[in-house]
Order: sequence, then C-alpha cells, then structure tokens
Amino acid sequence: MKLLSLASLALAVCTATSVAGCSLATSQKSNSAGSPPYSGQSDRASAAETPKPIEIPGPKWELPMPDHYSVEAWVKRFSGDKHKSFQTQLLRAVDYSLPAQEVFAQRGLPKDLVYVALIESGFSPRARSHANAVGMWQFISSTGKRFGLEQNRWVDERCHPMKAARAAADYLSFLYDTFGSWSLALAAYNAGERAVQGALDQSGYKTFWDLAANGYLPEETRDYVPKVFAAVKIIRNPRHYGFWYNPGHYTPRHETVSIPGSVKLSWVGKQIGVPAESLQDSNPELCKPVTPPGCSSYDLCVPLGKGEDLLAALMKRPYEVEQTTKIAVADKSDTVPPYKVRPGDSWVDLAKKYKCSAQTLAALNGMNPSRPPKAGQTLKLPTGKSSPAVATVQTKGPKDKAGQKLKIPAGESSLAVAAAPTKSSKGKVMVIVNGKSKSAISRQKPQQPAQQPVRKGNTPASIAEKHNIPSKTSRVPNKLSANQKPVPGDRQKIYTR
Repeated sequence: MKLLSLASLALAVCTATSVAGCSLATSQKSNSAGSPPYSGQSDRASAAETPKPIEIPGPKWELPMPDHYSVEAWVKRFSGDKHKSFQTQLLRAVDYSLPAQEVFAQRGLPKDLVYVALIESGFSPRARSHANAVGMWQFISSTGKRFGLEQNRWVDERCHPMKAARAAADYLSFLYDTFGSWSLALAAYNAGERAVQGALDQSGYKTFWDLAANGYLPEETRDYVPKVFAAVKIIRNPRHYGFWYNPGHYTPRHETVSIPGSVKLSWVGKQIGVPAESLQDSNPELCKPVTPPGCSSYDLCVPLGKGEDLLAALMKRPYEVEQTTKIAVADKSDTVPPYKVRPGDSWVDLAKKYKCSAQTLAALNGMNPSRPPKAGQTLKLPTGKSSPAVATVQTKGPKDKAGQKLKIPAGESSLAVAAAPTKSSKGKVMVIVNGKSKSAISRQKPQQPAQQPVRKGNTPASIAEKHNIPSKTSRVPNKLSANQKPVPGDRQKIYTR
C-alpha cells in the first residue's frame, strides 16, 4: 500500500508538471505571435514582456546601432546575395573614407556617417540619379548651392569628393539639430526636411521607426535608413560578415597644385607624363578638360610626386589656355567698395555676381558658406573680380576663331581672350592680369627691384637663369656690358616683371 501511494503521488506530480509545461509553451507561442498579455498577469510579468527601445538616444557625436529587424534584414542581404557589389563598394571607399572621416570629426559628427556615401552612390564621385542628384553624396542642385557647392558650365563641386563631403557634413549636422536623432536626420537626407517634418506633424509620432511602421514615409526612405545602419554594422566588424575592409591601408595617391584658370588638361598631361583622361578622372568636378576660366588659381589634383614637375613646367614654358567668349573690363581702382547684404541674398548669388566661388566669398568674410549672410551685414569683396562689366567677343574672321589655342607665358595671365575685331582693337589679344588689362598694368608705378647679392662665380647669365628672366634684363639695370662680370659682394638689381 505504501509503495502504491508513493507511485500515485509521483504520477500526480508528473501530470501537473506536464500540464504546466504545455501551458507555458502555449503562452510563449501566443506572445511571440504578437498577442497582448492577458490582464491577469502580474506587474512583474508585464514588465518582462515590455520591448526594449529600438534606438537609444545618445550625444550628437555618437551613432548608436538600432535594435530593429529591418537593420538585420539588410545586413543579411548585403552579406548574402549582394555580397559582391558591397565588397566592390568597400574597396572603393578605402580611397575616400579616412579623409572624409576627418572632415566629419572636425564638425563633431560620428565618423561612421561617412558611409552614407556608400548607400548613396557606392563612393562614386560622378554618380547621377534619376532625380539629377549628383556626386558621391548625391546633392540636388538647390541643396548643393545652399551648402556652398559651386555649379556652372566649368565646374560642379557636387562631384568634388572632399568639398561635397564638407557640404554633406554641414547638412547632416543641420538635420540632426533640426530633428534630434540620427535616424530622423538620415530620413530627411533622403526624403527632404519637409517630408519628414510633415510626417511628424501629421502622425503625432516622434521616431523614424514609428513613422516607417505606420506608412508615413516613402518606401525608399523606409529602406534607406536601415540600409545605412546595416552598412555601418558590417563595417564595424567586416570579417564577421565575410568582407575585407581596412581603411588603414589608405595612402594618398594624389596631391594638389595651384595653377591658373583656363589651362588645358592636355597641356598639363604632356608636361608631367599623365594622360589627360586620367587627370579628368582625378578632378571629377571639372565639367570640361580645362581649369575654370576667370580663376586666379585653381587647385588641380595630380598624381603624387608630379606637383613639382608641373610647377617647373608652368615657370619655364608657355601653356595652352581655353579661349572664352567674354572679356573682363579692368577696374580703374584696386579698391573694391564693401557690399551691404540685402534680404534674400545668398552666397551663391553674390558669388555669381562678383565672379568668384561661394566658399571664397564666405572665407574672405570669416563665415561658413552653409549659413546665409544676414541682411544688413557688410561684406568684403575680392579685388579684381568685382566689375560686372563685360564685352562680348565676336570671333568672326580667319584670325579670330572660337576655340583657337593661345599660348600665354607663365606669370602672365589666367584669362586670355581675343578682343572683338573692331577698328579700335583690330582683333588683338587683350591679356587680363589680376583683373587689369596689360595696358592698365603699364600705367602702374614701376616695380621695385629685388636685391640679389653677388657671389663668387656669378655671371649676368647665371643670375638671369636663376630668376627666369632674360640676360639683358639682368645686365641693363646694373650697367653691365655683355662680357662684364659683377663684383662679388655687390648687390644686383633684379626686375622680375
């Protein structure tokens, strides 16, 4: 009997345990399907079922990784069927990510935000979308101008990797300050500020994830934000997901050289032994194979180690320039009156008016081109570029063909154009140097000579060669004959103009 009662007791316990286990399993399945917890649960049980936040707020310089199924879905897709294309884009990113991260860090932004460019364009400087968004960071024209990117027939700075990166950093910083979270800022970068603000106002929601889940944003934007976070998650641990990516392998392959405007890339290529097509690829912002006419100087990107060769060529040989169709009329004065900002003025509009870049004008006044000037503010204007007067060139006749090659000696001019073939000009070439015609320069005060101490063995020819001037220019001011040598210790007058 005792043995029988123990067996009965064990059977009862097993039955109770089995029933409890089934009940627990049923409850878990019900909750996993999304059913709300029943009302009889204790507060402790309810707290355990409360989902954790999708995105934990952090400071502006951090990019927290959201815990959301859509991010994981894109991680799997990038590392699965899109593995090959994603790896190709990572290899391209090596050439740009570190310099861009320095730009973002200087502005107090998360470095990982540079991978917005991976989702936007795959780090392709000349990418163009169906909506005419251009460049690595995919700026439309109006937003590019708003953040200081110059666009004209000669240059489109939306394609300049670093200038566009600075504009993108300024824009993303503005969007974060506007919406208070990186997920909303990224949504606004894709869909526009008005679309996101309108969705927030209409729905009453406060997060991107709520807007996306309830259909208040376009499908492209609902995918775009998880894509960015998925790319960042992979890049933070690329080997784990089967990718190779090490931006530490980046070494600069190019350097910049400041050269005059209107210089043809074909001429540059011949001097440094680089194909013009390669120079065009290294300077994707150039719309034509020539540095922008009217620029006193332009930072041209050339292969590393070729900068000195180019500078030497500019000093020694004349260079081919692009003929333009307008002549800048020289100012009568070196001084330019300041400009008082009017309501509605922007850096881009003022830059067009005064023939300079928006960034140059803003920098001259110690301001950020992403922030418009205030009405009533007085601005300094660059000298030599302020005269709006221009004369249209008529390039008719056999000696004045449009597009003909002009050779301008180094140090002369960044803008050389044929004057209109009238009785007064007779088709002569007018050279503009720093905003003044050559005739205007001749009326200026004489140049003060430099003083060159004479060393043992110096001759007029060696001194002239050192300063890249004719031998006669070295001898005549110092009253030396062709065969006469200067006395060591004397000081020679050198006129370089």
